[in-house]
Amino acid sequence: MSLKSIVHSARRKPLSLKHQFRWKLVPRFIWRSVHSFHITLLVWGLVTIGCIFYLSQWMNYRQVAHRVDSLETQRSILVSKLELLEVEISYLTRPQRLEFLVEKTMLMTSPNPAQYQLSWIDVSSTD
Repeated sequence: MSLKSIVHSARRKPLSLKHQFRWKLVPRFIWRSVHSFHITLLVWGLVTIGCIFYLSQWMNYRQVAHRVDSLETQRSILVSKLELLEVEISYLTRPQRLEFLVEKTMLMTSPNPAQYQLSWIDVSSTD
């Protein structure tokens, strides 16, 4: 046998295997499935990364929203306290209440209007 006939017989398809599964296509089938697996893996990896990014942004948004709500609540409490303090100041500085405190607790009398009158002599005198 010559080398040429051996190579020809190795390349020749037997007639009995003509309609059976072709083993020479197995590597191509495996490569296509592996290639498809890589594409699927890449797509799902990108989807997973996108979902993780979205969840992190959503959690950050929720934390910021919660913080804003708490700050708004604190602000409304402080505004109500400030309004209450302004009411208390206006009550405590009323002239009628101050006169009452002066007369009852400090035992002072109201000033006479005569004490505030100035005469021409007081104005014109220069010392």
